[in-house]
Amino acid sequence: MIEFDKVSKWFGAVKVLTSVSASVAKGSTVVLCGPSGSGKSTLARTVNRLEPIQEGTITIDGRDIHATGVDVNKLRTGIGFVFQQFNLFPHLTVLENVMLPLQRIRSYSRKDAAPLAMEMLSRVGLAEKAKSLPADISGGQSQRVAIARSLILNPGVLILDEPTSALDPEMVGEVLKLLRKLSEDGMTMMCVTHEMGFAREVSDRIWFLKKGELRFDDEPTAFFSTDAPSEVRSFLSAVNRTH
Repeated sequence: MIEFDKVSKWFGAVKVLTSVSASVAKGSTVVLCGPSGSGKSTLARTVNRLEPIQEGTITIDGRDIHATGVDVNKLRTGIGFVFQQFNLFPHLTVLENVMLPLQRIRSYSRKDAAPLAMEMLSRVGLAEKAKSLPADISGGQSQRVAIARSLILNPGVLILDEPTSALDPEMVGEVLKLLRKLSEDGMTMMCVTHEMGFAREVSDRIWFLKKGELRFDDEPTAFFSTDAPSEVRSFLSAVNRTH
């Protein structure tokens, strides 16, 4: 579904991604982890061209998405993106937030968009919050609304950049539960996260990045094994100390 081939990126003189090559199979969940500043979020943001690349290629369904002439807006309608901060519009209700992509991108009328948005809110367990404003719901609920909004255009890929990092610990579980369900339903997902329980249970592969390099790409059993590379084991020890 997604193929990275020798992808490199600089911010000015600083190289933040170095010749990253890896692939995401259709219907699979890949977790990106690694120390702060390792390039995880940058790599995730290259998939919908929030970040340009200077070398290499990224293809989705065989199409080079950074090639000249690619319609970026059209590309992004097929890629759901969920940010750390929920980015909900505070003056719109929960329902209106989820309806917005249908109205703005697909030119749906409010009448046609509303039932589809309600259906999506039901899917994420928030139908009863449809008329609430973002200020009146919890952080965990806000993130689930953001996920519902990212799914409303039925994207082929869902990218999540630290979807639980802005949440209180007791709210993390409800978001991870939803992501488990999406994974079971066959959604192709790339998720940047420090939630190692989620990585162990849900991911099909784990990518470990360090200093902009993809140092490890394997199944969860290998990642959590005592035979994993020493830098992976050191990272896991550090994560366990802080969580």
